[in-house]
Amino acid sequence: MKLHLRLYLKLCHMEFYKLWHRKAFMIGSMFMILTMLFYFQVAIAGGEISTVNGVKYYGKEAVKVNRRITEPYRGELTDQKAEQIIAEYGFPSVVEYDYPGWRDANYLNGFVTKYLSDGSYSSWDDYTVPTRLYAIKDTVAGELEKALGGRVPFAYTRGWEAFLDVLQTGMVLASILLIMAVSIVFAEESQTKMLPLAFTTQEGKGKVVWAKITAGFILTIVVYGTVVLSAIVPSAIVFGLDGGNCPLSMALDKNLRTGHVFKMDWMPVQTFAGIVLGAGLLAMLLLSALTMCVSAHCKSNFGAVAAAAAVWGMPLLIQITCGGLGYFLTSCMPMLLVMTDVVYELILWERVGLVVAVDLPLLILCVEESCRIYKGSRE
Repeated sequence: MKLHLRLYLKLCHMEFYKLWHRKAFMIGSMFMILTMLFYFQVAIAGGEISTVNGVKYYGKEAVKVNRRITEPYRGELTDQKAEQIIAEYGFPSVVEYDYPGWRDANYLNGFVTKYLSDGSYSSWDDYTVPTRLYAIKDTVAGELEKALGGRVPFAYTRGWEAFLDVLQTGMVLASILLIMAVSIVFAEESQTKMLPLAFTTQEGKGKVVWAKITAGFILTIVVYGTVVLSAIVPSAIVFGLDGGNCPLSMALDKNLRTGHVFKMDWMPVQTFAGIVLGAGLLAMLLLSALTMCVSAHCKSNFGAVAAAAAVWGMPLLIQITCGGLGYFLTSCMPMLLVMTDVVYELILWERVGLVVAVDLPLLILCVEESCRIYKGSRE
């Protein structure tokens, strides 16, 4: 028994080494990480702007300022805190053509304006300058209080928004990387005419196929972990991950309307992030299984990559043209399941359990089909 296990682990290590040490995978991994970090630096941290006492701050300096001025107000959102914020920083009122949002706002007065005032902003030519502060009980925040059964938590939550944004970008890049890496698991031996030789070894085709599948899933988990770390580490360092218990709708800066508050809106943002991470892992594993299944049917690396890419991208085209059941089924597929808004909708309509019920059997079927095709291959 120990001998068979040792042999199996040796095969897994060998197959994993073959995938991991390919130049294309190493270059693709570096490109993925650097792209994520560049996106974070330029689009996320670099896009932050804060105005305090007429002084404008940009990029990471703006993040530091927003975190500093928010710290004294963290805790529970109260009318007194809202009044103090407006008394100290005033209402924002300036908009510009090329800037989304109030040009003279900071995190505090921007938050109060959006949820506790008569002001509104849709675009640079569709906005209402705030002039009045409402009591919490008369706003959508009051509805959240009733739903929560207590005060609404308040903190600087931009770190969670940044994390989920970068994570989504990374998951898309990781999907492309996995298609390139895992699609050769079975197809390479057919292309190099080494399949008959693999079947004549003492390990036999049974152990070989499971070693290949295990290596593919291990590589998938490694890539997934790399993406998560590349998203959460810079977000935690620059923005911090305060306010994990804050309502999702406010933490992600979503528009709320009185009378239209759903269960999703008061879910803690850290709970939502956990569900997104779980959905991302399921999507990556399913993509890996689908790609290996395609690889088992293909006779060349190029054909396997092209076919796997088509399978990955097809749900997007189907979702554009279909509704109802077709829309839901495509939302379960790897390309769309890594999207934050798709996960948000699935939770909103209570479809998460159905996603698992669809994806897990599909994953198992793909693995079984890969085994069947590979074991039945002959040259």
